[in-house]
Amino acid sequence: MVRVTSPPCNLDVNKVLAAVSKDVSRATGIKESFITYYWQTFDNVVYEGKETDKPLYVDLYVPGFFSDDDVKGMLNAVADALVDHAGVERKWLFIHTHFPLPEQVYIGGGITKWDTYRGKPNNKPRDMADRALNRFMFNDASFVFQCLWRFGIIASGASDLGELLTITSRVEDFNKESWYKSWNSMAARVRSMGDEFVASGHDISAGQAYFRATNYYRASEIYLSKDDPRKHLAWDDGRKSFLKAAALSGGRIEPVRIPYEKTTLPGYFIKADNSGKKRPLLMIQTGLDGTAEDLYFILGVQAAKRGYNCLIYEGPGQGEAISVEKLPFRYDWEKVVSPVVDYALNRSEVDADRLAIIGYSMGGYLVPRALAFEKRIRWGIVDGGVYSVFDGTMTKFPKEVRDGVGKSSRKKDVNKLAYAEMEKHPDLKQFINQMLWTFDAATPYDLFTMLKKYTMKDVFGKIDTEMLVLNSSNDQIAGSNAQAKKFYNGLKCKKSYFEFNTDHGAQFHCQSGAPFVSSERILNWLDERAKPKQK
Repeated sequence: MVRVTSPPCNLDVNKVLAAVSKDVSRATGIKESFITYYWQTFDNVVYEGKETDKPLYVDLYVPGFFSDDDVKGMLNAVADALVDHAGVERKWLFIHTHFPLPEQVYIGGGITKWDTYRGKPNNKPRDMADRALNRFMFNDASFVFQCLWRFGIIASGASDLGELLTITSRVEDFNKESWYKSWNSMAARVRSMGDEFVASGHDISAGQAYFRATNYYRASEIYLSKDDPRKHLAWDDGRKSFLKAAALSGGRIEPVRIPYEKTTLPGYFIKADNSGKKRPLLMIQTGLDGTAEDLYFILGVQAAKRGYNCLIYEGPGQGEAISVEKLPFRYDWEKVVSPVVDYALNRSEVDADRLAIIGYSMGGYLVPRALAFEKRIRWGIVDGGVYSVFDGTMTKFPKEVRDGVGKSSRKKDVNKLAYAEMEKHPDLKQFINQMLWTFDAATPYDLFTMLKKYTMKDVFGKIDTEMLVLNSSNDQIAGSNAQAKKFYNGLKCKKSYFEFNTDHGAQFHCQSGAPFVSSERILNWLDERAKPKQK
């Protein structure tokens, strides 16, 4: 629709609009029957304090399926036709697009963006050295996710806003090396500050600094290759920083070793207090790429405040288990969780009748898989639920990749297609490279073949633990939103479901950036069942 608005005029409006209609159709190729034209007048128009008959305004309602080029063609064609048939000077023509594409404007004989017309500069991005400390969102989707994660845990003492803004202002978009350098240099500075505070007897300040250093070191190594020695060093620096903070916690954070097959798994026993009394225990584990230290900040801090003791642990494929022990993921996760429960029940502070467990991200498969066989846990929580790790991963690739998995003759083609897709999408490349490492897979084909075992299809009926399934409306990491719904619908046990959305500010994967909003729902649900006595 084209609406022309003008001061009162002596034009034969119907004749003008008929001519405009024909010209626009001829110039754009859009049929006349597709566009409606009408003209209306103002009784009075004042410009710069004086009555005038000059301006001619045009509102252009553009269909949402028009491309930018379609819109530009319409703007120019309407302008040219009005100049020819209404006798208006171009400098007095003002045309702007309306709903649903209120973006482009024709003014003074040319087309520009509405934001530029309003006075926003249409310049190239500033040089890195001139950029203010207000940049933490990037075009690299993976950078955005990691920043939401790191900024979100400010509230748990894992970071500080000014430090984060300084770090991210020095990161060049899509540049993984600049990411490492900026996060790592801040981590080293903050850890050094912690050492200074300890030496001068300021233990509380030192503990706070060590917590922040942990988070910054952890972020710095995210994009480094498993073969880059700096990756292990940064992970180790982060672990040691956390251990320094734990040593200053007055016994509230206890590093533990959990017997597992021929080795041990690392973890932390987080105490609600030092009374030694029995309390409900919340076991917390991550998924594909988290660490025990991450989980302390995401949920452990808040759970301890509610009166829960927590046991945070890492299994094969996670944290120390993959970085040091070189233990890859395994699909039969009950072989991991049962030793954790054995360890927990040997502690005097644990109420054996009030055991709960939560799994984040891919932990939404690992924890329910374990619960199908481990019956000593009373409540299970997943954020979010995962029906099939293979199905979720395949949402990121062309159908030909999925169809080729399991067919050895297609291995070369599958790898070629997978690597090509990874090169087009930096966040996908990061995701698959992490999986190749933690699953000990040589190629994408090998990885995808392994992932077929990671499904809940045949074990849903064995779960009788009461479950809480969390979801996030904008979670598209490996089809997570749909996966969580399919998982919930497949459960046969007593169950609850909650989906976070944009109104909560917690719409992203595992409510990244909103750990308070997330933990409130999780712990409220658990309080209603475990009911810990408050301190």
